[in-house]
Amino acid sequence: MKRIRRGWALTKKSWALLNSHRDLVRFPLFGGISTIILGLIFLGPGAYLLDKHNYAPGVPLVVIGIYVLTVVGVYFSVGLAACADRIFRGEGATFADGIAVANARFSIICGWAALSTAIALISIVLENQGGALGDIAGRLIGAAWSLVTFISVPVIAIEGIGPVETLKRSASLFRERWGQQITGNIAIGGIVFLLGFLPGVALIAVGVIIWPSVGVAGGALVVIGALVVCVALLVSKALGGIFGVALYRYATDGEVIGGFTQDDLESAIRPKRGRKRGDTAPGAV
Repeated sequence: MKRIRRGWALTKKSWALLNSHRDLVRFPLFGGISTIILGLIFLGPGAYLLDKHNYAPGVPLVVIGIYVLTVVGVYFSVGLAACADRIFRGEGATFADGIAVANARFSIICGWAALSTAIALISIVLENQGGALGDIAGRLIGAAWSLVTFISVPVIAIEGIGPVETLKRSASLFRERWGQQITGNIAIGGIVFLLGFLPGVALIAVGVIIWPSVGVAGGALVVIGALVVCVALLVSKALGGIFGVALYRYATDGEVIGGFTQDDLESAIRPKRGRKRGDTAPGAV
């Protein structure tokens, strides 16, 4: 219950910024649309060829598809993080401002996407070809990567350092304050899941069940449910990006921004044993 209350408080404050700067929703929206289109272009044919055991053209298409989709995801996430940071600092920020930063960081984004794709492919290969131990190893690698790189997007957007330096920086912050990356993000995602995703899935399920007997009404419920799920995913992505920037600032120099209080941010931290809350992370800027 305590975690739910904490998640609700963090979600409300992230939502306050998003609600007052609704332009930020365009980043996950355009990123989602681009992902669907490019996924159909690359992953669709690639998956079809793999299903037909035509591996020579299928595997490259899937690999290229994963890489392209990763570039798109990071690109729009960097734009969102850049805008959120400017807003937190009291400056104006538009969608165009975020895209300008993403464009300036494009080579870094491509390098980071290549690194992320390599890790993803290693995890997939281990899970599918390595037996029981490989499955465990693949899952562990994927989980570890997602944790140590949680604030990699703010690092790219704000610091503009290369892919390897970004990994080192994000991993360093993770080692010092790993709990804040986990707890805060899950708390926000959990609230959006409860309030948006679950109701949307429920509407889809009810629509599918009653469709044969009521026809149009069942189909309408499926469509409405799908829209609710899409909106929930977009909002969750935007809120996570906003919170990530606030967390990055707090992790690097202890700065409390965006309407959050020190209590809010410290409540999302589980410091390593032996460290006290409020201690400055070694190596913090």
